[in-house]
Amino acid sequence: MRTALAVMLVVLATMAVAETIPSLATVLSPDGRIMEAVSGSFNPSGFRMTYGPEGEPFFIEEGSSQWEAVPFDEGQDSEGTWHALGMGVQNFVHAIAVSGSDVYVGGDFSQAGGNPANRIARWDGTSWHALGSGVNNIVHAIATSGSDVYVGGNFSQAGGNYVNRIARWDGSSWHELGSGLNGTVFAIAASGSDVYVGGSFTQAGGNPASRIARWDGSSWHALGSGVYDAVRAIAASGSDVYVGGQFTHAGGISVNRIARWDGSAWHALGIGVGDANNPKVLAIAVSGSDLYVGGYFFQAGGNPANNIARWDGSSWHALGSGVNSTVNAIAVSGSDVYVGGEFATAGGFPANRIARWDGSSWHALESGVNGTVKAIAVSGSDVYVGGSFRLAGISPISYIARWVPEPTGTEPPMAEVFPGGRSLLQASPNPLTDGTNLSFQSTELSLLTLSIYDTAGRIVRTQELGTLPVGSHDHYWDGCDGSGSPLASGVYFIRISSAELQASTRVVLIR
Repeated sequence: MRTALAVMLVVLATMAVAETIPSLATVLSPDGRIMEAVSGSFNPSGFRMTYGPEGEPFFIEEGSSQWEAVPFDEGQDSEGTWHALGMGVQNFVHAIAVSGSDVYVGGDFSQAGGNPANRIARWDGTSWHALGSGVNNIVHAIATSGSDVYVGGNFSQAGGNYVNRIARWDGSSWHELGSGLNGTVFAIAASGSDVYVGGSFTQAGGNPASRIARWDGSSWHALGSGVYDAVRAIAASGSDVYVGGQFTHAGGISVNRIARWDGSAWHALGIGVGDANNPKVLAIAVSGSDLYVGGYFFQAGGNPANNIARWDGSSWHALGSGVNSTVNAIAVSGSDVYVGGEFATAGGFPANRIARWDGSSWHALESGVNGTVKAIAVSGSDVYVGGSFRLAGISPISYIARWVPEPTGTEPPMAEVFPGGRSLLQASPNPLTDGTNLSFQSTELSLLTLSIYDTAGRIVRTQELGTLPVGSHDHYWDGCDGSGSPLASGVYFIRISSAELQASTRVVLIR
């Protein structure tokens, strides 16, 4: 990122003599990023900047039709809001499962809500609870079945008792599942009284089981001869179990990273997914007869499909133009498919690590999150998202957040959008080296407040703008914090709010 910012600084410094230098287009890769080892001065005219998975800048042509159609804040879906879950957890979240009003969260943390909780915790809607003394290493997977919570990962103890990578919480205490497994668990799916477990193991209950096994409540069973490389995702639908990962064989037959177990034999899903360097399936979700598959791949069934695809039982389908980097998690809610991972665009529009597919097009969830999404779970209309992020929208978050969409059929408040679809709040110049002019529109006679946040979600400046008449207004921000001290280089979020409206934008400050 430091290299990219240095190049941007050169670009900004030379805008006054743009006609004498080559276009920025000459040094951009096809996805809009600045090529490696590039230096010099380039004309940025005609390009618009957005941000990649690690906050790095990339550029899209300003005149592109994909930008003309964006309705709100450069592709952001305003029809919803992000919420923190109390104080959250103190380190990365890898797994989420919902059971009734309870949300179970697993990962690499030792605190939840500021209290001890070793790698696994429960959110009841208002507060966090530990599950006994938890487990002694990372949790990668959670599944619920009735009052039981199955937890898998790389741990050897649960509640102080020895278990091997898998354990069951019954609401009050931990239990082993026989002698467990001899390798890491990455995925769990419950189906009736059966629990399917996938990972990097080769034994279950002391018997051979190649990367996939079934627990029936009292003993372990192999699924034929299993698969030949790590299993990263599992989904169960009736008598069928879908398994994804990095393998190319299942039960001795050729498959490409995805396979189906029917209770007695393995089956390929067409020619599977691939056409990438070390392709893999990392997420699977079932919705009726449709199977949604995500990971790192560029083809499904031999046709283009960027990191996400749908299997209808007989053939593969792309979801528009897909997303531009790895998908780690998928969850389905009615006709909506929520997808999370490491990507910066979905369907060609900015979507920071989280996006929604409505069956025909992609939507960002506001300005997304500022770190990798590793897990998604849905409860009713609420979407729970976990990962390595500390910001959701412009709200401070500690690795776990809840997205609440607006009820179906409601329109976004008119105050949020200019006629023609332009964002209510705009900053120019952006990036900025000193200050920037904020242009906004007031549609109600009410007190307006300016708030500026850093990427950790901390407020670095607030200012009352007063009660302004209806119409267009400008306000100059000088790049300083509330005490008047110049802020350091970095990304900042600017929000203007009142009782009737909220609008935000993102700026890059370069000193």
